[in-house]
Amino acid sequence: MSDPAFVGIDLAWGVRARTGLAVVDSDGSLIDSASVRSDEDIDEWLDRTALRPVVVAIDAPLVVANATGQRPCERMVSQQFGRFGASCHTSNLGRSLFNPPRGATLADRHGWSLDAARVGSEPDPVAIEVYPHPAMVALFDLDRVIPYKGKAGRSVDFRRSAFRELIGHMNALRPLELGASDRWGVLGSAVDCASRQVDLDRIEDEIDAIFCAHLAWMWLHDRDSMQVFGDRATGSIVTPVLQRSAAQRKLDRAKAAQRALEAVVGDDG
Repeated sequence: MSDPAFVGIDLAWGVRARTGLAVVDSDGSLIDSASVRSDEDIDEWLDRTALRPVVVAIDAPLVVANATGQRPCERMVSQQFGRFGASCHTSNLGRSLFNPPRGATLADRHGWSLDAARVGSEPDPVAIEVYPHPAMVALFDLDRVIPYKGKAGRSVDFRRSAFRELIGHMNALRPLELGASDRWGVLGSAVDCASRQVDLDRIEDEIDAIFCAHLAWMWLHDRDSMQVFGDRATGSIVTPVLQRSAAQRKLDRAKAAQRALEAVVGDDG
């Protein structure tokens, strides 16, 4: 039997956009990652990986049962993480991209259960839905999402700086051990050398997939630090638990502002 592994997939909603793929081993260390487009490319990469998936963390809707509006899990995540700039997109059956969801079709094709509670009690792999933005806020204890995504008004220099911030946080993740990965070094060099938006767009999904693979590992090995929004019937999203309450964050910011003020006053004196 092949070794157990944990897969992260930043799945594009349509087949024309890039999908990021990554896998970590049973110890949580990054083994490989890639960026592909078609369903066939995804299947080929997964089949080529000589490992047995235990948990597959997918950044894309897996269960969509609502005809209109947002799923309950999307509203729940937005309520907790919206103040950090990490609200959810809307998915429903009225949008052809989610009828059926590409993620559900992928899971069915590979025999992945969508019942995350089965991890550890059943031999079949399970797929969980994740969302990197709120997960990063919680795991890195951020006051705001890292703005590395391509959006109007964000220059290449601005995004490159945001990517470096993200890479710095991810370098500290244990047991991911990104410093030992040649591929991670290539992605970091691509950030440093990027001169066009497309240079950063090419690596964005792959970096997200690596982060998702770490979440997949956490789902089995560090379950107490994870929370689930929603349910099996209407859809669920898994994120790490927030490390600080809103009140504590406000207090920490006030203390930091006071320290800064005292430093300025001290310099003037």
